[in-house]
Amino acid sequence: MAKKDVKTASSKGKKAPVAAKAKHRAVAKKSPAAHPKTTHAVHTAKAEEGPKTAPSTKEAKPAKKSAQLDLSKSPEYLFKTFNDTSEIPVSDKIVGQVIGQERAVEVIKKAANQRRHVFLIGEPGTGKSMLGLALAELLPKEKLVDIISFPNPNDENQPLIRTVHAGEGRELVAKARIQTSQVFKNQNILMFILAIIAMIAPWWVRSYYKSDIMFAAFFLGGMMFLAAFIIFINLGKRGSLGKGDSPPKVIVDNYKKEQAPFFDATGAHAGALLGDVLHDPFQSGGLGTPAHERVVAGMIHKAHKGVLFIDEIATLQPHTQQELLSCIQERKYSITGQSERSAGAMVRTEAVPTDFVLVAAGNLETIKNMHPALRSRIRGYGYEIYMNDTMKDSLENRWKIAVFVAQEIKKDEKIPPFSKDAVEDIIEEARRRANRKNHLTLRLRDLGGLIRAAGDLAQEKGDKLVRKEHVIGAKRIARSLEQQIADKFID
Repeated sequence: MAKKDVKTASSKGKKAPVAAKAKHRAVAKKSPAAHPKTTHAVHTAKAEEGPKTAPSTKEAKPAKKSAQLDLSKSPEYLFKTFNDTSEIPVSDKIVGQVIGQERAVEVIKKAANQRRHVFLIGEPGTGKSMLGLALAELLPKEKLVDIISFPNPNDENQPLIRTVHAGEGRELVAKARIQTSQVFKNQNILMFILAIIAMIAPWWVRSYYKSDIMFAAFFLGGMMFLAAFIIFINLGKRGSLGKGDSPPKVIVDNYKKEQAPFFDATGAHAGALLGDVLHDPFQSGGLGTPAHERVVAGMIHKAHKGVLFIDEIATLQPHTQQELLSCIQERKYSITGQSERSAGAMVRTEAVPTDFVLVAAGNLETIKNMHPALRSRIRGYGYEIYMNDTMKDSLENRWKIAVFVAQEIKKDEKIPPFSKDAVEDIIEEARRRANRKNHLTLRLRDLGGLIRAAGDLAQEKGDKLVRKEHVIGAKRIARSLEQQIADKFID
């Protein structure tokens, strides 16, 4: 019907052009599906008009994402204007994620630049381990090396230690293994030929002499000869390997490391911290494993040119603290067996480099039980920092709590963003936990548990944002053990 009207209007042409156009537009508006060209024209005209027309579904998705805030603005302005935590950008650097410890961050940057030791004193959850990670991140990585243990032809109980550039250790060991395998290639061929002869000879003797007794004699004799030859070859291999033909072993491997190493030695026993030499039950008769292959580097060696972090350092044995002091002073430490009853106690390597930055941590009780010489060494060649446990309740510091919430969401990767009212309730909880008027707590690890619990509630209900009611519910289900016991007695 619409097509006939259009043809009629066009045939009249000169008589009523204005009326035909008006009729054409009216028909197009009433039945757009009947005239695809007109529909396309109407959509094109609407698109050209501007923002009145809603975009398509594919174009609408990016518009739903919250724009990142401009961090060049003041923290007070940012806190007043943000709507949810998806608008808050999170720093990619660990040093930029430390909350409320500005002085400690400044010292950590100086310590990374000058390679100084650091002693952190503070309550749990205030960011001590994060500062250690930040220091490792700031250290240069171009000085990393691989440490290799070589057999000593003059004294098998004193393996040689050499260093090469990071990543070259594996190549060196692979080349040495290829050379070692070529040495025994001819012996393997000879053994294979003798094995064939030992298997064929009894059957030839039986067919030639037609005697089962001769067959049994040659069969048993061939097997005994073959077994003796195999033992002789293996003893020869062991003997030659023990004399210096054994391939070296990489004891510290920094292959493709993106940053300086960081090792957390909290609670480590002496062997894991200082290194060890494994026990060898076959230490005599040429059957034992070469000493250099039994050497195991400790964390003090693996942290060479990196960071060694030890929390609650006073829990280390006094003897271990003394050894730690020695390796800090000398910047090298030989590896030996830690057990007196082990065969590894007879082995002592050349000095292995241990040029690391020590980040020791603890609380005020740690100072009383810490080795005085070790603390003096740290204080004389580094910094001591007392961590803040609270910060003033200001708009700037409230913004820091909001940034912390955004960081925890990014780390967790399972919970939705927090709305502004939810963040304000988290801030109220931080104010309550500070136990100090007009202050906010910096024991953020416990606060992170509340954030995850609220996020889990929102995720369970299928909400796209964590709101205040989720935080209130999280306070009930994420109570500490002491609170649960107290509530039980009150009830």
